[in-house]
Amino acid sequence: MRCDDMGKTAEQIENELQIIGALQRGLNLATAALLLTGQITIIGVFVTPGGFRPSLAGPLTGDTRLEGINGNQAATTLIDVIDIGLAILLIADQIRVTGSFIGSARFTINVSGPIFGVPKPVPTLPSIRRESAFFQKVVSRHFNVDPEVFRQEGSFN
Repeated sequence: MRCDDMGKTAEQIENELQIIGALQRGLNLATAALLLTGQITIIGVFVTPGGFRPSLAGPLTGDTRLEGINGNQAATTLIDVIDIGLAILLIADQIRVTGSFIGSARFTINVSGPIFGVPKPVPTLPSIRRESAFFQKVVSRHFNVDPEVFRQEGSFN
């Protein structure tokens, strides 16, 4: 029995959502590992209505690692403690990677969750289809890629 306009069964949709969820979980664990190894660190906080999102960056993302001013060990230790806390929250699935901010020659990774007043992002196919279609349109138009490339099996369209 088909249950959506794309001709997929409920079981197929559930399998796709599980794959997306597993990818998101892997991204959270990779981010936690980067925090614990000092490759990224908290560099700021985005305040949004009802909550906030810690922003992470470091040498890996084209930025410098945040440290105490003039070698202040107490400040550097506090930053390390915050990084460890964020990593623990990522591992415990209390917060998740919510997105990134891309700038000139660098990017940041943003994390948040209910503990910071922001709902956990959950995988949904409608938004992925919409975002995938937008991505395909932009890439095809601006990078001279044949749109047929995106019509292969496995795409979200």
